[in-house]
Amino acid sequence: MNNSSFTAFQRLSISKKLSLWYGLSLFILLSVFAYFLYQTFHSSIHHNYDRHLRYETEQIIPFLKTSTVSLGIDLTLYSRNEALMEEKNFGTYVRLFDAQKNLLYQSPNFNKHSKLPVKIPSISSQVSLSTTWQDLPLRTYYHPIINYDNKLVGWLEVSGFEWTLHEELVRLRKYLILLVTISVVFSILGGYWLSKKALSPISSITSSVNSIKASELQKRIPANPEVEDELTELSHTFNMMLSRLQKAFEREKRFTADAAHELSNPLASIRNEVEVTLRKPRENEEYEATLGNVHQETIRMSSIIESLLQLSTVEANEKLDFELININDVLTETISRFTVRIAKKDLDLVANIDSSVKIKGKKEYLEEVFGNLISNAVKYSDPGKTISITLKKKNNAVQFTIKDEGYGFDSETKKRLFDRFYRSDQPSVQQEAGSGLGLALVKAIVELFEGTIKATSKGISKGSTVTVQFPLKS
Repeated sequence: MNNSSFTAFQRLSISKKLSLWYGLSLFILLSVFAYFLYQTFHSSIHHNYDRHLRYETEQIIPFLKTSTVSLGIDLTLYSRNEALMEEKNFGTYVRLFDAQKNLLYQSPNFNKHSKLPVKIPSISSQVSLSTTWQDLPLRTYYHPIINYDNKLVGWLEVSGFEWTLHEELVRLRKYLILLVTISVVFSILGGYWLSKKALSPISSITSSVNSIKASELQKRIPANPEVEDELTELSHTFNMMLSRLQKAFEREKRFTADAAHELSNPLASIRNEVEVTLRKPRENEEYEATLGNVHQETIRMSSIIESLLQLSTVEANEKLDFELININDVLTETISRFTVRIAKKDLDLVANIDSSVKIKGKKEYLEEVFGNLISNAVKYSDPGKTISITLKKKNNAVQFTIKDEGYGFDSETKKRLFDRFYRSDQPSVQQEAGSGLGLALVKAIVELFEGTIKATSKGISKGSTVTVQFPLKS
């Protein structure tokens, strides 16, 4: 196959390629089968005709006259003398040779034909061979003649035309070629139809994919749940890819919207401060106060941007290379970072940590979860209150619980507690610094670990409890 033919084949549709490959495979298979069938039938014809020639030989042998010095034959009383006169179809051609391959006798029907070449074998055994004589297929049987002294004294040659049998072979060959050709043609057509029918879902998948625009990523490729084949798996794969794309687009849109929404207020505040300050000359103290306010708003914006980027990074990491870590060590290190803040507020921290808990995870993300939850408990607790932390195994999970006696929340707040930028409208909460992204980030990390998080509270000023569970993976 040259390059142009290969290129043309590569441009064919899958259905056509499959049908051509199927047709080629069937052609090879049927050709091999037809060849062996033809050869078997050919050998069988020769074998049957050899039996006929051996039978004729057995009938002639009694009429041979052998001695130690001479060899002769007298077929006067031979019952099938007519066959020795007959030509072609029903004729039997008989010749007798001595040991030196000299012709001693030939049947009368030889007189009407050209000379038949002598092909006496070099070994003293019975031999059958095929030749062409008078442009017709001839089968010849050579029988060695052994005298009473067990010496070779001559050869008896019995021949007959088998052209009628060869005509059957020719017809069989034509039928086989016709059968193979028809079978291959119908197999290609049938294979093309079946492949088109089998691959028709691909056209549906292609149409569905082409119809999905960037604004329609919520659409999915239809798949038959009752059929579990490669095309159904392909549909599921495309749908999973669309889900990932949809999440990525939503993440980017949410990031843009959140950034625009949350940065607009500090930017407006900075602009107002600067515009008011620039309306007239001011004292140095006023300029310093304005710059201080701008600095505070800049810090706030930086914090918001950093939290948004961190949240976006966590949500984008669908698969992470986790490592086996001792979760109690991570929790202990995180608690130690809040020792000073806890002492300043005169809080009592009670920790009950199982020292033998190990999970597969990412240390930095676990520190973020523990740090945000402990920070909230410290921030929203009044001085002198107690914070309880528990880490233990429970069934096939690791359970982390932090309980405080702080501000608490009501049922309405609970519904939006893990929303981005949401902060309770309680005055005690609003007076504390924060962006409202901490719990959203914690939830995203927990879900990345395939864990769960829930928060409960008996009401405002009655404290709260946050429970996180991470699955134990082998």
